Amino acid sequence: MKLFCKDFLHFTKEAFSRFFEILWPSFLSNTLWALATPIQTGILGRLSADAIAANSVSTTMFQYLKVITIGEASASAVLIGTTIGENRGTTKVKEYSKTLQVIYLIIGSVLGISLFFLRIPLLSLYDLTQNAYQMADQILIILSIVMVGMSYQMPTGIGIIKGGGDVKYMMYLNLISTWAIVMPLSFLGAFVWKLPVPMVVLLLNSDQLFKCIPTYLYVKKDKWIKVLV
Repeated sequence: MKLFCKDFLHFTKEAFSRFFEILWPSFLSNTLWALATPIQTGILGRLSADAIAANSVSTTMFQYLKVITIGEASASAVLIGTTIGENRGTTKVKEYSKTLQVIYLIIGSVLGISLFFLRIPLLSLYDLTQNAYQMADQILIILSIVMVGMSYQMPTGIGIIKGGGDVKYMMYLNLISTWAIVMPLSFLGAFVWKLPVPMVVLLLNSDQLFKCIPTYLYVKKDKWIKVLV
């Protein structure tokens, strides 16, 4: 018991410092993302009851497929981190990175096509008003496109870039895209420009598309390959 307590309480100042150096960018990014989620939902909630119903149904279907993308990101982070940790050289890490990006696009395309063609039979399971049904159908068409972009940029950013040791780049990208672009545009689209609900949903998810470009350009460089320990 004493040995267990001694091992459990043992830590070094260096490990403690390095841990929080890596932790705080992810903590800040995830916290602000968590704050943005209810605000985005609230934007649609202030439009109409049909908008709430359509978004709820569509988002549920979208989230089921999103789980696959999250799994890709986790698996990629392990693969990239292990390869760097084994000191196998940047060439091998870049080789894996390119292969993974192709896999992301293939899987993302399959998920997007699946969501597009499954939307009608899945919507038939719900008791929606005609207006809500039409909005949900349009939203799912938009989300089927968003799915492709998200399936690339999310695992590339989290799995490759963050998995490679660069925890700050995605934090900056997410903060700028969410709070400087998506949120202002969504507010303007919903309450100033009075855009249709599907277009507001597109604005709320637009970061999943335009983040593909800076993510792709950054991952082509080797600045994200870092040995943390």
